[in-house]
Amino acid sequence: MRGYRRNRVRLALAALAIAAVGAACSPSVAPAPPACVGPPGPPDAVSSAVFDATNLGRYLSRLPALTWNPQLWCLASDWSNQMAASGSMQHRNLSPVLFSTDYNSYNTLGENILHGPDSLSGDAMNTAWMDSPEHRANILSPAFSSFAFAFTVSGGQVWATENFGG
Repeated sequence: MRGYRRNRVRLALAALAIAAVGAACSPSVAPAPPACVGPPGPPDAVSSAVFDATNLGRYLSRLPALTWNPQLWCLASDWSNQMAASGSMQHRNLSPVLFSTDYNSYNTLGENILHGPDSLSGDAMNTAWMDSPEHRANILSPAFSSFAFAFTVSGGQVWATENFGG
């Protein structure tokens, strides 16, 4: 019995050590955005163009259209604002968002981000994403059923985020 307890203690200590190393090595975690009520559909011409082009790409690939998702718009808007404020384009860690109580109804989340001149049209943004294999994979993923797009213009630059949910 004593050996069993000793092994349990060793296993517990090993698990704690692994958890500590994992926490120290994990990327910075951005919290889920604050409570928000997003628009029921694309709120402007640029968002409408991205939404329509995204669904056209899915249609041409024989995939069902994505529905507009106000909750994902909140996520996309928050991230576009954060990127513009920091002047840094980087992906949000979606794991903590996915496991938060506000987003736990999703099985999966995805994200495309973009930074460029504020003259970019919605069609040009969609073309840039479709020309990138990783971004195209998100747009054409059958795992996703809903979508939103938001952007922020700051200092002559556009910071854009697409979020997908399934």
